Amino acid sequence: MAHSWAKLARWRIARRWGAVALLLCALIACQGATGLTFQAITYGEPSSPECADSMLGLFAPEPEPAYEEVVVTCAGWTLHVPFGVDVTLRTAVSVIRTPSPGGRQVIPIDISPDGHRVAYLDVRQLRYLATDLRGGSARPITPVLTAEELVGITSVVSSADGRHFAVSTRANRRTFVTDFETGRTRTLDRVCFVYGLDDDRLVGNAACNGDADKAVSIRSDGAATPFRPPTAVRDLSPDLRRYIGFDGFSIFDTSTGRLVKRLPAGLEPLMWADSDTLVARDDDVVAVDATTGEQTPTGIPYSSTVVFGKVR
Repeated sequence: MAHSWAKLARWRIARRWGAVALLLCALIACQGATGLTFQAITYGEPSSPECADSMLGLFAPEPEPAYEEVVVTCAGWTLHVPFGVDVTLRTAVSVIRTPSPGGRQVIPIDISPDGHRVAYLDVRQLRYLATDLRGGSARPITPVLTAEELVGITSVVSSADGRHFAVSTRANRRTFVTDFETGRTRTLDRVCFVYGLDDDRLVGNAACNGDADKAVSIRSDGAATPFRPPTAVRDLSPDLRRYIGFDGFSIFDTSTGRLVKRLPAGLEPLMWADSDTLVARDDDVVAVDATTGEQTPTGIPYSSTVVFGKVR
């Protein structure tokens, strides 16, 4: 009898775990179709890089004469996950046609360092939205953008915790800063692009060319102070504690300006992925521990249009 009860208990446990496994498989299988996922996004890329030749014919509202040829030519970003079906943002603009030489411009998105939220230009609204991929909640993080503002997008960044987003444009050197939890958006003038932000402050630059003398730190109450690191900033960590110097290989402490790490030779640093991890190009993309220098393969192919999320 005891043997029979033990056998029955094992069968029930196996059935329970089998049901859990089937549920997980179902969730993973349908995440691409629903546009939602409980997994952290590792990286994103335009769904169809060749689609610049297909014309959707969507114009920014009331374009000024100099920008009347700005047209959305491609929409769709693919967000890759560690396993299962990737997620497609079908309404995320990826390419516009402009009257400038070359006439083609990739419109950036941003994936939060934890891989769960993404900011993108929505093709239907022509404004940036931020979406939480775990439940689908979305917030507008800019007003509707003019054609001049679309062409002038310089940076789209999120805070380390994915709560705050900043979108910057050369048009009037303007930055829109949004708290995802409250939905409140404020506008900062004379900030042409942003290196990073957190709950209390934003670090950006008033000069669109990245002039080190024009870098500024702005608190949430609006108080601004010059940001004067000893070397020009190539990229700032999401927690604002460290930055990559202009040479691309030196890591500095933001508060002291002290050199804290040099990256191994032979790597081409790309950007911070999270507050402790850099992504760099070897043959493909590797994750580099910013403290130890340890390198970890990511399996992410290199492309100039790839946007990184949670890479490790």
